[in-house]
Parts: sequence; C-alpha cells; structure tokens
Amino acid sequence: MRPASHVSRPFRFIDGALRNAESELGVKLPAQYVDFLRRYGHGGIGGVTVLGVGLDGSMIFAEETEEYRPDGLPDGLVAMENCDEWLYCIDCSNGKVVSWSPYDSDGVVEAYKDFDSYLLDRLNDAIENM
Repeated sequence: MRPASHVSRPFRFIDGALRNAESELGVKLPAQYVDFLRRYGHGGIGGVTVLGVGLDGSMIFAEETEEYRPDGLPDGLVAMENCDEWLYCIDCSNGKVVSWSPYDSDGVVEAYKDFDSYLLDRLNDAIENM
C-alpha cells in the first residue's frame, strides 16, 4: 500500500540536467537538497510540497526560482516551497533555509539551519495538522 503522500520519483534523474540548472541559476545546490532531489525528485505531504524534479525531468525548483527573480528574489536563493505569500528558499551560499516574500520589506529571514531541519519540521507540522 502506498503512503498518503505525493512524493514523485523521476523516471530518470539526469545529473547533467541538474548541473545545467545550477549553471543557469548561478548556484551550487547544497548536498542535503541534492540528496532529496535524487531520492524523491519532488513532493511532500499534507499541503507541504517541496519543489524539485518533475517526472518528465523538468527542474521545477529552477523554473520557480526564475519566475521570482524579476520580483527581487536575491541571487543565491533557490525556491523550494511556494507558500503563496512567501517562499521557502535554500541559500546556496551556506545551506540555510530562509523565507522571502515579494510582498513585504522583511527581506530574507532565516528559518532553518539546513535543508534536513526544514524538511523534518515542515513534514511533522503537516502530519500534526492532518
């Protein structure tokens, strides 16, 4: 029986495509996030969706990041979760997860010390709210 989640695994994860996405964004993704992309691709549970790699190999995180760059998303941040009013992003310079919003002047706010802490907390919150 499949768990009640929507984690998708890409049919074929191509490291070259990931390197191309990093190059286009001008970043080097932190190892914890790359491990998630390789293992799960994209998905989440209970309303939490971590952006990643689609079943067709599309770099969903890169597309979302590029969509928000014209709105002021700072270079070096990569969108990982769209919460409508703000984004959770990974700061590729230090591996921390931050929140950023185009709608307020708070700027970049540190939210988690690393991707694994973010993932554990967000998924636990989703489970508690089911």
